[in-house]
Amino acid sequence: MHFLKRSITSLLVLLVICGVFSPRCFSICTVVAIGEDDWTEDVTAAFETAKKDNKDLLLLFTGSDWCPPCKKLEADVLSQAEFKIEITKHFVLVKLDFPRSTPQDETIAQQNKQWSEKFGVDAFPTIFLVDQTAKPYAIAGFEEGGFQNYLGMLEESRQLRINRDEKLKLAEKQTGLERAKLLDEALGEIREEIVSLYYPEIVAEIVELDKEDSLGLRTKWNSAEEAETRKVIMTDVMLISRLEKPQRAIEFIDEVLKEMEFPAQEKLEVLQIKLNLVRQLDDSAASDALLDEMIAMEGPTAETRERLLVKKIYLMIGSKRFDAAWALLEKSLQENGNSLHLLKAKGEILDSRNESTAAIEAYDVAIKAASNDPDILIELVSAKADAQFALKLESEALQTLDNFADDNKQPVDLRAEALLHKSLIMRETNRLRQARLAENRAIEISQSAQQRREIQKIVEKLRAKYGE
Repeated sequence: MHFLKRSITSLLVLLVICGVFSPRCFSICTVVAIGEDDWTEDVTAAFETAKKDNKDLLLLFTGSDWCPPCKKLEADVLSQAEFKIEITKHFVLVKLDFPRSTPQDETIAQQNKQWSEKFGVDAFPTIFLVDQTAKPYAIAGFEEGGFQNYLGMLEESRQLRINRDEKLKLAEKQTGLERAKLLDEALGEIREEIVSLYYPEIVAEIVELDKEDSLGLRTKWNSAEEAETRKVIMTDVMLISRLEKPQRAIEFIDEVLKEMEFPAQEKLEVLQIKLNLVRQLDDSAASDALLDEMIAMEGPTAETRERLLVKKIYLMIGSKRFDAAWALLEKSLQENGNSLHLLKAKGEILDSRNESTAAIEAYDVAIKAASNDPDILIELVSAKADAQFALKLESEALQTLDNFADDNKQPVDLRAEALLHKSLIMRETNRLRQARLAENRAIEISQSAQQRREIQKIVEKLRAKYGE
């Protein structure tokens, strides 16, 4: 134990006074000896001292003889004289040690086990800052920066408790929303996991006081519970959408949306399920209206809105409303600038109508816009190469793929994908030797054994398809 190294003479005197064979003296001797080093192992005595001296408690859970970060915390922070002088002005220091090779009194070991279970400690070192009622308000571990940094962090944490108590005292004189506001301010700066575990009664009161959510506190403090409820409801929505007839499932979803508020992303997921059901009813007007609702929602990103616009355009084309879909695409491009997803859709639509020259022009514009998005860029490059090949521009198609494959800035797996696409075009034109060279290069540039195996499997299937 640490105090043995620092005060062996004092300890020997204490042992003589108390009697080394006197079990009745053990606890007193331990407290006195450790007190000389500003630490105690007796939690009960520590709380009594804290109440008497009006201090908080610092509970250190440590593995003093085996845990490297515990030893570093001891050397860099806890053993520093200036640290102990400052920290003991406001805290009673309690060491709950879990040694592996150093002998430990069974009473202390059992006490430490009980406190570690009380706070759910499963890693060392862990420091709990608690008030005189054992209510935690901060947790810490080892932190670089020396004892001055650590002192500052602990003092900031103590201010959380001071703020908590001031706001709770003010809240005692208030009712209704004003009380809810003060209770929220009392807990607002304390870590969420501490609040959820050790302040559930205050959280419950805040939620009840602001049950209409006029201050947004019900949502703030009840978010975890409501998230679990939404998860259950989402499961019900998915099951009913599969088991019930579309119209009945749509009615159920409408009821859910009327009764339950969802965050934007979750609401989009629910509406997407509804959209799939509406499409089963072959109701184009309802599909358009639902997509318009999704596009107009507050919350989704600009990219999400663009994807929804593209979805609507494709659905319109699928229901043989090409002119209306094309008009919407052009209008959307004007309103959203050179949106990558809309540009990509323009090229694909032109391609699907065998307007390959116009498609290539659209792809070129999209490729410029996709310079920072490799995953979409490879799709565009591949689509452009296919459009060129459709126009019998074989050399141009291969060059398009080579340009991407030779670009060292692109991810290796995507460059390999371009080479395999090049191989496919070559095989279609009976240039088998050049195709194999492209395939071998795709394998060679791979950066990991797993990636090489995956590409090798694709190559083997490709060669088998062409009778090799």
